[in-house]
Amino acid sequence: MSDTRILTPIKAIRAKCMDCMCDSHVEIKLCPITDCSLYPYRFGTNPNIKREYTEEQKQAMTAHLRKNNATFTGENSQNA
Repeated sequence: MSDTRILTPIKAIRAKCMDCMCDSHVEIKLCPITDCSLYPYRFGTNPNIKREYTEEQKQAMTAHLRKNNATFTGENSQNA
């Protein structure tokens, strides 16, 4: 069996952009080729899909980010 990954179309576009910009996330963000047909998809997301979150989902995401930030910065999340 081969060891190749199966990519979604959006992830394949992201991989192509990474290849084009020498695997530099910064260069993808600053991509000057705005007339490229892949340009709107370069971040690996579909810009045409707008997701709306419920208040409960927003609170859960906020709590998750605070927990991860506390872990990353070395803070004790119980003191927050």
